[in-house]
Amino acid sequence: MQAERPYLRDPVTGIIQGAESFQFGGGSHAVLFLHGWTSTPRELRFLAEKIAAAGFHCVGPLLKGHGRVLADLADTRFRDYLSECETAFDALSASHARVSVCGLSMGGLLGLYLSVRRPVANLILLAPFLVPAGKTWGLPNRWLAGRVPLSGNLAKYAPGPIRDPEGFRTHIAYHAMPARTMAGIVAAGREFHAQADRVLCPALILHSVHDTTSAFSGSRFLIENLGSEDKTLVALNRSNHIVTLDFDRARVENTVLAWLRLRQPAHDASAGSGPAASGPAIP
Repeated sequence: MQAERPYLRDPVTGIIQGAESFQFGGGSHAVLFLHGWTSTPRELRFLAEKIAAAGFHCVGPLLKGHGRVLADLADTRFRDYLSECETAFDALSASHARVSVCGLSMGGLLGLYLSVRRPVANLILLAPFLVPAGKTWGLPNRWLAGRVPLSGNLAKYAPGPIRDPEGFRTHIAYHAMPARTMAGIVAAGREFHAQADRVLCPALILHSVHDTTSAFSGSRFLIENLGSEDKTLVALNRSNHIVTLDFDRARVENTVLAWLRLRQPAHDASAGSGPAASGPAIP
């Protein structure tokens, strides 16, 4: 099992040093970066820095309950995270001509929900958490999770979600998972299947075939069922789950930047993306 790490924290906010929200870059096209569950914006920061250097405005919020202590996460739910994402998207839409979304793991699932509730320009999904990987007691986690009553915190097991030792060493994340919150996230992944055809914006998916957290089959489902006419799935072979900090990091960064540039119009429309759309209830 993974042990809790002795992180340094801001003495005022209590936030782990390096786990803070980020905002940098400029331009009329903004990209909202959404991190994974139990993790922090740091797992997306290097990618965002490269995107910002190309002229995009990049924002990565620290989601509720994250980046401090594990106990803060227990009372949060998927709907809380989605509400934060909607607020962040609306703020960017008020001052930018276009807003794209890039999400990793649960951040990818949040991006999918956001894309049927808001006018997302482009959607980038990195190892999106739609289907749990692995087995427990010989039974698939995709069936067990959310159906078998669990309580308390569930330990994370070694060696962790990153193959690259240096990437794992510098990754900032909690060492365990509140069971009740996890069940709600798994339920949100299941319930999104029926909405996949409502995603109409261009979509790029990058996912490792060796992912031990989020099953690659979830991304196969998305590429087959998203309503987008412009959609691409890139299968990675050198990484585990956190592809932005693993051996495929450079490939991920170059692929995402090239894909965004190809979909950048010569002249952006005036600021603002129109009224927000409503969406289904969230567990």
